[in-house]
Amino acid sequence: MRRLISFAVILVLLLAFSRLRTLTPLVVLSGSMEPYFNPGDMVLIEPVNASGVQIGDVVAFHPTWAKGKEAGNTLYTHRVVGVIRNSTGLYFVTKGDNNKEDDPQPVPAQSVVGKVTIVLPYLGYMTRHNPDRRALFVVYVFFILLPGVYLLVSLVRDFFERPIVSRRKERFRLISSRFTRSVSLKKALGVFAVSFISLAVLMAPQLSSDDGWVSNNGKLPVLLISGGVPGYVYLHPGDSCACNYTHAVNAVLPVQWLVLLSGMPLFPWSLVLLLAMLLTLTLYPLWTSKFPNVEVKRHGTRFI
Repeated sequence: MRRLISFAVILVLLLAFSRLRTLTPLVVLSGSMEPYFNPGDMVLIEPVNASGVQIGDVVAFHPTWAKGKEAGNTLYTHRVVGVIRNSTGLYFVTKGDNNKEDDPQPVPAQSVVGKVTIVLPYLGYMTRHNPDRRALFVVYVFFILLPGVYLLVSLVRDFFERPIVSRRKERFRLISSRFTRSVSLKKALGVFAVSFISLAVLMAPQLSSDDGWVSNNGKLPVLLISGGVPGYVYLHPGDSCACNYTHAVNAVLPVQWLVLLSGMPLFPWSLVLLLAMLLTLTLYPLWTSKFPNVEVKRHGTRFI
Protein backbone atom coordinates (compact mmCIF):
# COMPACT_ATOMS: atom_id res chain seq x y z
CA MET A 1 0.00 0.00 0.00
CA ARG A 2 2.79 2.40 0.89
CA ARG A 3 4.54 1.71 -2.41
CA LEU A 4 1.30 2.30 -4.33
CA ILE A 5 0.72 5.67 -2.63
CA SER A 6 4.35 6.70 -3.20
CA PHE A 7 4.11 5.77 -6.87
CA ALA A 8 0.89 7.81 -7.26
CA VAL A 9 2.47 10.87 -5.61
CA ILE A 10 5.59 10.65 -7.80
CA LEU A 11 3.46 10.27 -10.94
CA VAL A 12 1.37 13.34 -10.10
CA LEU A 13 4.52 15.39 -9.39
CA LEU A 14 6.09 14.36 -12.69
CA LEU A 15 2.95 15.26 -14.64
CA ALA A 16 2.67 18.62 -12.90
CA PHE A 17 6.37 19.55 -13.05
CA SER A 18 6.32 20.71 -16.67
CA ARG A 19 3.51 23.14 -15.90
CA LEU A 20 4.87 24.28 -12.54
CA ARG A 21 8.03 25.57 -14.25
CA THR A 22 5.95 28.19 -16.10
CA LEU A 23 4.10 29.46 -13.01
CA THR A 24 5.15 32.55 -11.05
CA PRO A 25 4.28 32.76 -7.31
CA LEU A 26 2.94 36.01 -5.88
CA VAL A 27 2.04 36.79 -2.27
CA VAL A 28 -1.29 38.51 -1.62
CA LEU A 29 -0.77 41.68 0.42
CA SER A 30 -4.23 43.27 0.43
CA GLY A 31 -7.83 42.20 0.93
CA SER A 32 -9.21 43.56 -2.34
CA MET A 33 -10.01 40.06 -3.64
CA GLU A 34 -11.45 38.57 -0.45
CA PRO A 35 -12.82 35.95 -0.07
CA TYR A 36 -11.53 34.55 -3.40
CA PHE A 37 -8.10 34.78 -1.84
CA ASN A 38 -6.87 36.54 1.29
CA PRO A 39 -3.81 38.42 2.55
CA GLY A 40 -1.07 35.91 3.25
CA ASP A 41 -2.17 33.51 0.51
CA MET A 42 0.11 32.70 -2.40
CA VAL A 43 -1.24 32.79 -5.96
CA LEU A 44 0.40 31.08 -8.93
CA ILE A 45 0.39 33.18 -12.11
CA GLU A 46 0.43 31.54 -15.52
CA PRO A 47 1.63 33.52 -18.56
CA VAL A 48 -1.27 34.26 -20.88
CA ASN A 49 -1.83 35.89 -24.23
CA ALA A 50 -3.87 39.01 -23.60
CA SER A 51 -6.14 38.19 -26.55
CA GLY A 52 -7.22 35.06 -24.67
CA VAL A 53 -8.23 36.87 -21.47
CA GLN A 54 -11.99 36.74 -20.89
CA ILE A 55 -14.45 38.44 -18.57
CA GLY A 56 -14.33 36.67 -15.21
CA ASP A 57 -10.63 35.82 -15.35
CA VAL A 58 -8.40 36.97 -12.48
CA VAL A 59 -5.27 38.55 -13.93
CA ALA A 60 -2.06 40.07 -12.56
CA PHE A 61 -1.09 43.41 -14.13
CA HIS A 62 0.98 46.54 -13.67
CA PRO A 63 -1.44 49.37 -12.78
CA THR A 64 -1.24 52.30 -15.18
CA TRP A 65 -2.29 54.70 -12.41
CA ALA A 66 0.76 53.88 -10.24
CA LYS A 67 3.47 56.55 -10.10
CA GLY A 68 7.27 56.45 -9.82
CA LYS A 69 8.98 53.24 -8.71
CA GLU A 70 5.61 51.79 -7.73
CA ALA A 71 4.60 51.64 -11.40
CA GLY A 72 7.25 49.10 -12.33
CA ASN A 73 7.30 47.07 -9.11
CA THR A 74 3.63 46.87 -8.21
CA LEU A 75 1.35 44.08 -9.38
CA TYR A 76 -2.41 44.10 -8.90
CA THR A 77 -4.36 40.85 -9.09
CA HIS A 78 -7.98 41.68 -9.88
CA ARG A 79 -10.87 40.24 -11.86
CA VAL A 80 -11.67 41.28 -15.42
CA VAL A 81 -15.22 42.68 -15.51
CA GLY A 82 -15.11 44.26 -18.97
CA VAL A 83 -13.19 44.25 -22.25
CA ILE A 84 -12.66 47.36 -24.41
CA ARG A 85 -11.49 47.19 -28.02
CA ASN A 86 -10.94 50.43 -29.89
CA SER A 87 -8.58 52.03 -32.36
CA THR A 88 -5.84 52.43 -29.74
CA GLY A 89 -5.77 48.74 -28.72
CA LEU A 90 -7.14 46.23 -26.24
CA TYR A 91 -8.01 47.23 -22.66
CA PHE A 92 -9.47 45.43 -19.65
CA VAL A 93 -11.77 46.86 -16.99
CA THR A 94 -10.74 45.30 -13.68
CA LYS A 95 -12.15 45.20 -10.18
CA GLY A 96 -11.36 43.55 -6.86
CA ASP A 97 -14.12 41.23 -5.68
CA ASN A 98 -14.11 43.03 -2.32
CA ASN A 99 -14.09 46.52 -3.86
CA LYS A 100 -17.24 48.49 -4.54
CA GLU A 101 -15.79 50.41 -7.50
CA ASP A 102 -13.91 49.39 -10.64
CA ASP A 103 -10.21 50.17 -10.81
CA PRO A 104 -9.47 53.82 -11.72
CA GLN A 105 -8.38 53.17 -15.31
CA PRO A 106 -8.67 50.39 -17.91
CA VAL A 107 -5.61 48.16 -18.08
CA PRO A 108 -3.77 47.97 -21.45
CA ALA A 109 -3.20 44.47 -22.78
CA GLN A 110 0.60 44.91 -22.61
CA SER A 111 0.38 45.53 -18.85
CA VAL A 112 -1.12 42.10 -18.17
CA VAL A 113 1.50 39.71 -16.73
CA GLY A 114 -0.56 36.54 -16.40
CA LYS A 115 -3.67 34.82 -15.09
CA VAL A 116 -4.22 33.29 -11.66
CA THR A 117 -4.13 29.50 -11.93
CA ILE A 118 -4.40 28.38 -8.32
CA VAL A 119 -4.34 29.73 -4.79
CA LEU A 120 -2.21 28.24 -2.00
CA PRO A 121 -3.73 29.37 1.32
CA TYR A 122 -1.42 30.82 4.01
CA LEU A 123 1.75 29.86 2.13
CA GLY A 124 2.64 33.53 1.73
CA TYR A 125 3.15 33.75 5.48
CA MET A 126 6.35 31.74 5.01
CA THR A 127 7.97 34.37 2.77
CA ARG A 128 9.58 37.72 3.42
CA HIS A 129 6.56 39.39 1.78
CA ASN A 130 4.37 38.38 4.70
CA PRO A 131 1.79 41.15 5.24
CA ASP A 132 1.64 40.44 8.99
CA ARG A 133 4.88 40.99 10.91
CA ARG A 134 3.67 38.99 13.94
CA ALA A 135 2.78 36.05 11.74
CA LEU A 136 6.15 36.38 10.01
CA PHE A 137 7.88 36.18 13.40
CA VAL A 138 5.91 33.05 14.34
CA VAL A 139 6.76 31.45 10.98
CA TYR A 140 10.42 32.35 11.42
CA VAL A 141 10.55 30.80 14.91
CA PHE A 142 8.63 27.58 14.19
CA PHE A 143 9.66 26.90 10.58
CA ILE A 144 13.22 28.28 10.42
CA LEU A 145 14.79 28.89 13.84
CA LEU A 146 13.60 25.79 15.73
CA PRO A 147 14.15 23.35 12.80
CA GLY A 148 17.59 24.89 12.28
CA VAL A 149 18.53 24.42 15.93
CA TYR A 150 17.19 20.86 15.88
CA LEU A 151 19.18 20.08 12.72
CA LEU A 152 22.36 21.51 14.23
CA VAL A 153 21.94 19.54 17.46
CA SER A 154 21.22 16.36 15.47
CA LEU A 155 24.36 16.82 13.37
CA VAL A 156 26.53 17.33 16.45
CA ARG A 157 24.98 14.30 18.18
CA ASP A 158 25.39 12.13 15.10
CA PHE A 159 29.05 13.17 14.83
CA PHE A 160 29.82 11.91 18.33
CA GLU A 161 27.48 8.89 18.21
CA ARG A 162 27.87 7.78 14.60
CA PRO A 163 28.35 4.02 15.34
CA ILE A 164 25.32 4.05 17.65
CA VAL A 165 23.19 5.85 15.05
CA SER A 166 24.16 3.34 12.37
CA ARG A 167 23.22 0.43 14.60
CA ARG A 168 19.87 2.05 15.43
CA LYS A 169 19.06 2.55 11.75
CA GLU A 170 19.99 -1.04 10.95
CA ARG A 171 17.86 -2.32 13.83
CA PHE A 172 14.88 -0.24 12.66
CA ARG A 173 15.30 -1.57 9.12
CA LEU A 174 15.36 -5.15 10.34
CA ILE A 175 12.29 -4.65 12.52
CA SER A 176 10.38 -3.06 9.63
CA SER A 177 11.30 -5.91 7.27
CA ARG A 178 9.87 -8.49 9.68
CA PHE A 179 6.34 -7.13 9.39
CA THR A 180 3.87 -6.70 6.58
CA ARG A 181 0.37 -5.25 6.36
CA SER A 182 -2.91 -6.95 5.56
CA VAL A 183 -5.96 -5.08 4.24
CA SER A 184 -9.42 -5.45 5.74
CA LEU A 185 -11.99 -4.63 3.07
CA LYS A 186 -14.83 -4.31 5.59
CA LYS A 187 -12.88 -1.82 7.71
CA ALA A 188 -11.86 0.14 4.60
CA LEU A 189 -15.50 0.40 3.49
CA GLY A 190 -16.50 1.42 7.01
CA VAL A 191 -13.88 4.20 7.14
CA PHE A 192 -14.96 5.37 3.68
CA ALA A 193 -18.66 5.40 4.65
CA VAL A 194 -18.00 7.39 7.83
CA SER A 195 -15.75 9.83 5.92
CA PHE A 196 -18.31 10.29 3.14
CA ILE A 197 -21.22 10.94 5.53
CA SER A 198 -19.16 13.30 7.71
CA LEU A 199 -17.96 15.33 4.71
CA ALA A 200 -21.45 15.42 3.20
CA VAL A 201 -22.86 16.84 6.43
CA LEU A 202 -19.95 19.30 6.76
CA MET A 203 -20.37 20.68 3.23
CA ALA A 204 -24.19 20.73 3.11
CA PRO A 205 -25.42 24.32 3.57
CA GLN A 206 -28.45 25.31 5.64
CA LEU A 207 -30.33 27.70 3.37
CA SER A 208 -33.83 29.09 3.36
CA SER A 209 -35.60 30.96 0.58
CA ASP A 210 -38.32 33.59 0.96
CA ASP A 211 -39.63 35.83 -1.86
CA GLY A 212 -36.47 35.35 -3.92
CA TRP A 213 -34.12 36.03 -0.99
CA VAL A 214 -31.67 33.30 0.03
CA SER A 215 -30.56 33.23 3.68
CA ASN A 216 -27.73 31.35 5.36
CA ASN A 217 -29.16 29.80 8.52
CA GLY A 218 -26.09 27.71 9.35
CA LYS A 219 -22.98 28.37 11.40
CA LEU A 220 -20.56 28.18 8.45
CA PRO A 221 -20.16 30.58 5.51
CA VAL A 222 -21.92 29.42 2.35
CA LEU A 223 -20.68 29.76 -1.21
CA LEU A 224 -23.34 30.20 -3.89
CA ILE A 225 -21.81 29.44 -7.29
CA SER A 226 -23.36 30.86 -10.44
CA GLY A 227 -22.38 31.57 -14.01
CA GLY A 228 -21.98 35.33 -13.68
CA VAL A 229 -19.09 37.59 -12.68
CA PRO A 230 -17.42 37.03 -10.28
CA GLY A 231 -19.24 33.69 -10.44
CA TYR A 232 -20.01 33.32 -6.75
CA VAL A 233 -21.70 34.93 -3.76
CA TYR A 234 -20.20 34.51 -0.30
CA LEU A 235 -22.77 34.44 2.51
CA HIS A 236 -21.66 34.74 6.10
CA PRO A 237 -23.88 33.12 8.76
CA GLY A 238 -27.10 35.14 8.97
CA ASP A 239 -26.55 36.97 5.65
CA SER A 240 -29.09 37.04 2.82
CA CYS A 241 -29.04 37.89 -0.86
CA ALA A 242 -31.41 38.11 -3.82
CA CYS A 243 -29.39 35.96 -6.21
CA ASN A 244 -29.59 32.99 -8.51
CA TYR A 245 -27.13 30.14 -8.18
CA THR A 246 -26.43 26.71 -9.62
CA HIS A 247 -24.51 25.17 -6.69
CA ALA A 248 -24.49 25.83 -2.96
CA VAL A 249 -21.84 24.48 -0.61
CA ASN A 250 -20.35 25.39 2.75
CA ALA A 251 -17.08 27.28 2.24
CA VAL A 252 -14.92 24.78 4.15
CA LEU A 253 -12.30 24.87 1.36
CA PRO A 254 -10.70 27.95 -0.25
CA VAL A 255 -13.24 29.79 -2.40
CA GLN A 256 -11.09 29.63 -5.54
CA TRP A 257 -10.77 25.86 -5.20
CA LEU A 258 -14.52 25.40 -4.86
CA VAL A 259 -15.25 27.65 -7.85
CA LEU A 260 -12.81 25.69 -10.02
CA LEU A 261 -14.04 22.31 -8.78
CA SER A 262 -17.67 23.27 -9.38
CA GLY A 263 -17.11 22.26 -13.00
CA MET A 264 -16.92 18.60 -11.92
CA PRO A 265 -19.88 16.40 -12.90
CA LEU A 266 -22.43 15.96 -10.09
CA PHE A 267 -20.79 18.66 -7.97
CA PRO A 268 -20.68 18.83 -4.92
CA TRP A 269 -21.28 15.08 -4.44
CA SER A 270 -18.36 14.24 -6.69
CA LEU A 271 -16.13 16.46 -4.54
CA VAL A 272 -17.37 14.77 -1.36
CA LEU A 273 -16.63 11.39 -2.94
CA LEU A 274 -13.10 12.45 -3.92
CA LEU A 275 -12.33 13.89 -0.48
CA ALA A 276 -13.72 10.77 1.22
CA MET A 277 -11.43 8.59 -0.88
CA LEU A 278 -8.40 10.72 -0.04
CA LEU A 279 -9.30 10.73 3.66
CA THR A 280 -9.72 6.96 3.61
CA LEU A 281 -6.27 6.51 2.09
CA THR A 282 -4.80 8.86 4.68
CA LEU A 283 -6.38 6.82 7.49
CA TYR A 284 -4.96 3.55 6.19
CA PRO A 285 -3.75 2.44 9.69
CA LEU A 286 -7.44 2.02 10.62
CA TRP A 287 -8.15 -0.55 7.92
CA THR A 288 -4.78 -2.28 7.70
CA SER A 289 -3.00 -4.37 10.32
CA LYS A 290 0.57 -5.47 10.89
CA PHE A 291 1.57 -9.07 11.23
CA PRO A 292 4.92 -10.88 11.27
CA ASN A 293 6.38 -11.59 7.86
CA VAL A 294 7.05 -15.34 8.10
CA GLU A 295 9.02 -16.73 5.19
CA VAL A 296 8.54 -20.33 4.06
CA LYS A 297 11.78 -22.01 3.08
CA ARG A 298 12.29 -25.52 1.74
CA HIS A 299 15.05 -27.68 3.21
CA GLY A 300 14.99 -31.05 1.50
CA THR A 301 11.50 -32.45 2.09
CA ARG A 302 10.71 -30.12 4.97
CA PHE A 303 9.26 -26.61 5.08
CA ILE A 304 10.25 -24.33 7.91
